[in-house]
Amino acid sequence: MQKIIIFIACLVCCITTLGQTHSSADSQFKSGKYAEAQVAYKALLKNYPSNALYLYRYARCAQELGDDSTAIEYFIKSGNRYNLKHLYIGDSYLRLWNADAAIESYHRYQEKEPEERQEYIQQKLAEAEKLQRYLRRVEKIQVIDSVEIAIDQMLDVVKLSAEAGHLSLDSMHSIVYTNQRNDKRVWASYHEGSRILLTSHRLMDHWSNSDTLPTSINFATNQCSPYLLSDGVTIYFAAEDENGIGGLDIYVSRYNTTTESYTTPENIGMPYNSPANEYMMIIDEVHQVGYIATDRSSKPGFVHVYSFAIPEQKQYWRNLDNNILVKYAKLLNFELYQENKEICENLTTEKMSLTTNQIVEIGDFRFVINDSIVYNSLEDFQNSEAIAKYNKWKQLEQQYQSEQQQLHLLREEYVTADNDRKKELTPAILQLEKNQSQLLIQCEKLLLTIREIENQSIQE
Repeated sequence: MQKIIIFIACLVCCITTLGQTHSSADSQFKSGKYAEAQVAYKALLKNYPSNALYLYRYARCAQELGDDSTAIEYFIKSGNRYNLKHLYIGDSYLRLWNADAAIESYHRYQEKEPEERQEYIQQKLAEAEKLQRYLRRVEKIQVIDSVEIAIDQMLDVVKLSAEAGHLSLDSMHSIVYTNQRNDKRVWASYHEGSRILLTSHRLMDHWSNSDTLPTSINFATNQCSPYLLSDGVTIYFAAEDENGIGGLDIYVSRYNTTTESYTTPENIGMPYNSPANEYMMIIDEVHQVGYIATDRSSKPGFVHVYSFAIPEQKQYWRNLDNNILVKYAKLLNFELYQENKEICENLTTEKMSLTTNQIVEIGDFRFVINDSIVYNSLEDFQNSEAIAKYNKWKQLEQQYQSEQQQLHLLREEYVTADNDRKKELTPAILQLEKNQSQLLIQCEKLLLTIREIENQSIQE
């Protein structure tokens, strides 16, 4: 009898605790305290792992906290009870640059709720379709170096030959360009609510009054950072346009001496541009080196300046898994430039001559823990288990890359092979595709675990 009483007491206590946890989670979620709510729903899911509401709310918390991969996983686990999950899944896929999956999810929501949120869905479908178009033409570039630096110091890592002209930054972090002969200047300035590109010429001992560049160049409400090639015809500049990828994008135009007008500016695409802001594009034709400055993956007030080798001809990535393609488009993966050692050594020597307060050290790698913390070496890790899992993740990532290359070569061979050879290649291709899928899942899970462990260690 005493055991029964104790059991009932424990049961009542457990039910009361779970009730309080549910109430607390619900209250925190509705008040927008997503970090606290996520912890509460995680506790509830230990006891009710199949509860659709808890799974759905946990996914929403993850999404609000910027963890889109976890959000997608738990939205899918939540089942078919909530049609709105398809819209949220679409949003997460879009932020992860998986345009195909985003479009599919938005269409599925339209099928389930044909009368709901149509204006929003159409807007998001347009964004996803635009991203889809840009991802079809991701240019291959060979990166020489990448440096994270304060935005007002970004020109400190740009080392130009004399023939490439002179650069300076104005108070709005826009480039002022002066050509090699010091007789032409191009810059940006505000006029009637828009930031437009202007030019002036040197007349004996003074500069002429500024002239506004044609409307074909000043086509948006925000243009900045113009840069002229030595031909005096080709101009690169940044502009914020609704048809761009997002934020400031880099555009190129050329002056037609016959018509005395500029060609329609062309967005130079990925990986140079992204949904973040790209602040400049500089080409040194003598050194055959280019520079772009972007705030993608940078902390507030900083940019990444990438130096890259100018290719002899444009080449684009083809037949890549979407996740790998996205990494190239985001410049999370890139081909390291190894052919011209002299350029690399010269740039490295010049960079080392800068003072330590000008350059933010990159370290051995770049690993994002959360929105405000990025690790650059193994010494940054707080937890030994996280280090072990990071090393395991690196091994799996390298294996994934190696097999991805094998798969690419087999697919290329398959296209031109005869029927007998195609039959031989098919099992190998299917096996590699299966391995790629499994490796990708393992990598994603490890990344989540590493960040969970480290965030917990940091909080402690």
